[in-house]
Formats: sequence, structure tokens, C-alpha cells
Amino acid sequence: MAEEHLGVALPTDYKAFLDLYGPGSFDDLFWLVRPVEGTQVELERIWSMSGRPHLDDPERTPFPFHPHPGGLIQWGGGEDGTTYYFLPEEEDPDDWRVVVETEEGEWHEAPGPFTEFLLDCVEGPHRPAFLGRYRPGPTLRYQSESEDGPDHSW
Repeated sequence: MAEEHLGVALPTDYKAFLDLYGPGSFDDLFWLVRPVEGTQVELERIWSMSGRPHLDDPERTPFPFHPHPGGLIQWGGGEDGTTYYFLPEEEDPDDWRVVVETEEGEWHEAPGPFTEFLLDCVEGPHRPAFLGRYRPGPTLRYQSESEDGPDHSW
């Protein structure tokens, strides 16, 4: 996807992961989305997937959302209602932190980069608090959504 169409840079490791594997999910823990066309309509569709009306309530949402400066950019979610975002406060997208909103409306921040966050969630010694007692099994696998393989249209 051409970043100039988006007006949004994205972390290198996120793009590389999705170039290699495509959109999909790690069992029930995470599903990953990816803009393909880079149009504003597509981004609004992807980034509004949580369907949570409280996101427009600044008293319940401690962060702005894209396209506001420094606004959260959704990159995935979980079967449990958790939503995952990039927090683009740093100039370099590779330095962006991850923000997690649980279904209960709790917000958590975690250091990036994206792939380190994924590793910490599934096997790292610094598991994010929002995971609670969740421990992925030894058979955790990534299932791509596409039967034809990943779309390389960054």
C-alpha cells in the first residue's frame, strides 16, 4: 500500500509481518487487519470495526483517534472484544507504542515495536496485564484470511 495515499506511516515490522503472512489471526488471541487500498473509506471501515459508540466520548476514551494528530490507529482485535491500536506519538512509526482497549473499557499501554508486543503476549516474560491468566497453548498458529496468499500492496 502506498503510504502517501494514507497520509499515515505504519511500523516497518507490522508491514513486513502482513506482507509475509497477510491479514488473519492467532487462534482466538488476535486478528490482524491491514489497509489494502489506502482510501479514507477503507480506513474508516477498518478503524471503526469495534462498533463501540463510547469511542466518541472523550470522558471514556483517554486518546484521540486517527485522523486527529497522534490519534490511535487500529491494527487488530480479539474474540474477547479487545481492540489493539498503534499510538503514533513518536515521529518514527517503529517507535510507536501499542494501546489496548479491553471489552470492559479498560485501557493499557505497552511498549512496541509491534512484533515485540506480539511475542510478549504469547511467550514473553513481560506479558501485558490485560491478558490476565490467558496462556496460549503450544499449538498457537497464525491463520491467514487469504487462500491466495498475502497481498503485497504496501
